[in-house]
Amino acid sequence: MTISETDCLTGYVLHTRKFQETSLLVEFFSRDQGRCALLFKGIRRQQKKQLSSRAELHLFRKLAVQRLSRGELATAKVIESLGDYVPLVGQAAIVGLYVNELIYRLVGRFEAQSALFDAYDRLIRTLRVTPLDLKALRIFELAMLAELGFGIDFRFDASRQTTIKIEGQYDFFPEQGFRWLARPEGSGYSGADLIALGDGIMSDQGAKIVKLVVRQVVHHLLGGRPLKARDLLESPQL
Repeated sequence: MTISETDCLTGYVLHTRKFQETSLLVEFFSRDQGRCALLFKGIRRQQKKQLSSRAELHLFRKLAVQRLSRGELATAKVIESLGDYVPLVGQAAIVGLYVNELIYRLVGRFEAQSALFDAYDRLIRTLRVTPLDLKALRIFELAMLAELGFGIDFRFDASRQTTIKIEGQYDFFPEQGFRWLARPEGSGYSGADLIALGDGIMSDQGAKIVKLVVRQVVHHLLGGRPLKARDLLESPQL
């Protein structure tokens, strides 16, 4: 069978697990084909002979791979590593694991998500340089939800069907959006902060708001099922 150009994928490994004695089953996130399952036969046996073989399938490493078959579980091989590989460590690795799980849990198989892939690629490159860039993480989370059709409108008051007011206080509901609080009593989100986010301004306070509302939306989309990486993110900084 002739392998066409569509069988050559550029992407990242989201997750790996052992398959039988010598192979690896890989969840792969590609720019053109979205998330897909790939089987790399014999790669663990190759690891014993050549240490670099399995290293090519590290998380957060951009790869070019070739599918050797079709179907829900295609066999594949690594063509090459793209660019210099700098592993994520410490808190950057924790952020990366969290983002990988978001994609694994929320993105359907074979759904092309080129804009989301580009946002993920930018985030990984940022984390290599600035390991704890939480604003970059929040920007990615918002981009991910928007690409999946669940974008958050920071300028719209769903309760009154009007724009957010700078002097107002608001609550957030995943299925509706922001709603005016008639009696805020010190709670809620400031209209001024929401308008700034709507204008693309990610202040420290704005990043905190994004963290909270994204958590609500993800919880809703997952039907209340917890993210395994969430416990790793419970540091006050994250």
